[in-house]
Amino acid sequence: MIRRPRYKRIGLALGGGAARGWAHIGAIRALEDAGIRPDIVCGTSIGALVGAVYANGDLDWLEHWVSRLTWQTVLRLLDLRFSGGLLGGKKVIDIFAAQFNGRSISELRMPYAAVATELDTGREIWLQDGGVVEAVRASIAIPGIFTPVLREGAWLVDGGLANPVPVSVARALHADCVIAIDLNNDILNGRDFGGLTPELPPPAALEALVDGEAAEPAEPPVALRRNGKPWPKWLAPNPDYYDVHTPPRPSAKVPSLMSAIGQSIDIMQVRITRSRLAGEPADILIQPRLGGMRIFDFHHAAPAIEEGRAAVERMMPAIRARLGMD
Repeated sequence: MIRRPRYKRIGLALGGGAARGWAHIGAIRALEDAGIRPDIVCGTSIGALVGAVYANGDLDWLEHWVSRLTWQTVLRLLDLRFSGGLLGGKKVIDIFAAQFNGRSISELRMPYAAVATELDTGREIWLQDGGVVEAVRASIAIPGIFTPVLREGAWLVDGGLANPVPVSVARALHADCVIAIDLNNDILNGRDFGGLTPELPPPAALEALVDGEAAEPAEPPVALRRNGKPWPKWLAPNPDYYDVHTPPRPSAKVPSLMSAIGQSIDIMQVRITRSRLAGEPADILIQPRLGGMRIFDFHHAAPAIEEGRAAVERMMPAIRARLGMD
């Protein structure tokens, strides 16, 4: 048994980052493989979702589910709306609601909190009681993408607007050592402008696909360059592998709506994260290298999980020293 003489309660703070959040799965796996089991878990946005699943003892289920996601299945999980946000989020949340089976936060296996932001005031809200699903849904409500959530008379949106990596929340839950996972460290330096993730189809075609009226193609979509033309065979990206370290490929083409939204969210997350971590540093900071992965790449779970594990392994000497495990 590994002793932890320096710290009685280890807290895990899982940061936001949309699809990059699948890296949390690999990071948690690597920590557990090293004998490090957090006593407290809290999260923002996708970190709140992964953290809730982990606190419920369902990480195996989540890894299996995300590993089977394809571009087509992700599209079918979108429920288009044009009031409060592009997506309602009901189809996705229903999947997790079935897994949590009405469980409240107090019934989870470890202390847990999710971070949301009050839309009217900008206040940071810590969700530590009530239903797990309701807390997660509020924390992931990216403005303009997912519709806000009404809770106790206030509209709540994504916690990343206020606290992208909730170190302060873990400390408030009495963690005396906080391991934080920041998903946004290098995303502005390693952005992927390429075509591995297809542009969303026109609204009519998207609605048909989401409603199940369009047949799923037998082959994956052809990767296109920014000018809309296919890659030459000798230059075409391998669709079976997604490199999260893809260097930027500049283009003079006007960004699409989703690209502009995604890149704007990335900029906001990076700036806020750096500011909060400077004032509220974690004891151990893990920063997966996810610069080539975009926020809507939910169907590329495998490389994200792998990088989450690798990020922890790179930091393991420092982690062991900090925890007195040597």
